[in-house]
Amino acid sequence: MISDRRLKVLCLHGHPGNSEAMQIFAQYFHAQGIRAIAPDLRGYGNCKATVSFTMLDHIQDLWDLLESDLQSEQQDLLNEHLETEYLILGWSLGGILAMELALRAAEQQNLSQNNFTPIPKKTAPKIAGLILVATAAKPSSSLPKVAWWEYVNLVIAVAWHWIAPKQRGPIEWFGKRSLIKYLIQQHTQGAYDQISHTGAKAYLQTSRYAQQALTQALRLGYDRTGDLAKIQIPCLVIAAEQDRHITAASTLETAKLLPNCEFISYPNTAHLLPWEIGDRLLVDIDSWCDRHLS
Repeated sequence: MISDRRLKVLCLHGHPGNSEAMQIFAQYFHAQGIRAIAPDLRGYGNCKATVSFTMLDHIQDLWDLLESDLQSEQQDLLNEHLETEYLILGWSLGGILAMELALRAAEQQNLSQNNFTPIPKKTAPKIAGLILVATAAKPSSSLPKVAWWEYVNLVIAVAWHWIAPKQRGPIEWFGKRSLIKYLIQQHTQGAYDQISHTGAKAYLQTSRYAQQALTQALRLGYDRTGDLAKIQIPCLVIAAEQDRHITAASTLETAKLLPNCEFISYPNTAHLLPWEIGDRLLVDIDSWCDRHLS
């Protein structure tokens, strides 16, 4: 990806998740000469939470992060005519937050244009595009109730992979009879590497407050489909055909409602598709960026 624009990428993880889970994307953009930020959301990873919070707090945290980063960029900027723009890549919950940030940016722009609120030039972050992975503005799940023995088999598969990663037979036997069968479709060593290391760490670092915030939002019936027409920037929406956590159908619904959107659905993948077909994802993302952000 080659761009004459001053781009920066904000990578947002899902639930459970952490900044480490987004390194597959952050490292790729760094290698392309594009700066990337992959923060831990409040209550996840190393960003500890000591009191309860809501989804709105996530949005405000990220908006504050963008404003702070933009201010720092402006102070360091030598070429005044180049304005820092942000590409936001969100996976699962991160994709929902990406859409919320884009909606807030659109609202700020409208207020500025209509002079309802005086906003100094270059104060509000400019979002150049969205890449939304396995997410939806009205998320729908087809995940069945997971049996206790499926959780037990998950622990056995992960532990076995930690101890003897080359013994694929027993690892896959337990993995395909566990919660893992709903998370991936391609039971490769690379996918198990990610699940047993990054995934396990992310799960253990996810606080009860983060779980409560997400549960509350879902119980209230989170739905932003009616607002998607306000997001005029280029969007790439990516779905996994066998995703049971956020169905491909709900992801497609989101893509159809975004005015400037390309949609890709990958067969034989599930919710953790970046850990199944990471290389293919990055090729398609790079191609989209070349067409829309160069």
